[in-house]
Amino acid sequence: MREKRLFFVLFLAISLTVSCQSDPQAQLLKKAYQSQSTELFYKFFDNWSEEVKTNEKEAQNSYVAEAHKVFAAFYQPQQIIARDIDCHVLYDEKPYFIVQGSLWKILQAETILYLQEEIDSLMIVRIRRMYPDDTVEQQDWIKYVRDNHPKLCYESSDAIRQFELIATTILDSAVEFRPPVHFQGKKVVYLTKKYEKMLNSFLGKRHIAFSEENIMQPAKSKGESLSKHRFFNQAARIFYGHWGGYWQFETYPKANQIIFNPEMNRAVVMFRYVYEGGEAVLEKRNGEWVVVNSRFTWIE
Repeated sequence: MREKRLFFVLFLAISLTVSCQSDPQAQLLKKAYQSQSTELFYKFFDNWSEEVKTNEKEAQNSYVAEAHKVFAAFYQPQQIIARDIDCHVLYDEKPYFIVQGSLWKILQAETILYLQEEIDSLMIVRIRRMYPDDTVEQQDWIKYVRDNHPKLCYESSDAIRQFELIATTILDSAVEFRPPVHFQGKKVVYLTKKYEKMLNSFLGKRHIAFSEENIMQPAKSKGESLSKHRFFNQAARIFYGHWGGYWQFETYPKANQIIFNPEMNRAVVMFRYVYEGGEAVLEKRNGEWVVVNSRFTWIE
């Protein structure tokens, strides 16, 4: 029985690989690389753009529909600044943007605050509830908040103080998500599972391992994978995964989670930008979503 299962898994893997390689788009990509033809390569992207369109009108509920609008307001690859690096350097000269085709989670938070005075007030109220007597501990924590202005956290962690944590509930997950975005002088393609498999098959996984050359060095492509990586970057900027063994195809920033408040007039976008990430707060003003705050919170 075990041998039959193993055979089935191998058969399925081989079938998917053969199917991917025999796709006309996969053949076009291979031919473009072998002939080093920019014309054929751009044709590959143009075909992709025509094949996969936005699915905004197919949103299965109001939360997904509103998440499309939040993303469209948030997603500005040429404007976000990452650690003092101008994003124009990454994407201005690239004719194609690879936009994510899925969203991990949509959640609802008990509240969303972004003004520091709002955040401090909420934390002080919580501290007084946690320590109802006018104790030294209560006063110490209130002083900590007033001196350090800690940020709210929307993800549970043992390291997070309870007065900093905002409770959330999941509204939807693993969403097929292709928001309508448009940029002057750029064409947009959406990263579906089909194209992710195709690009992985084309690029391969030959790489220099994380920290192999020095302790701070991310993994990076090498050999034929590096040659294909450089060819690919003529049309759209992609990155090899920091830890090795995978590619990062999306044109950043990539939204992993979108969190709404109960009134659906504020939202938080948890995002990745290459090897780091953070959160952006948006507010609905006169019927339009606007980014009001953005910060980086982690780095690989």
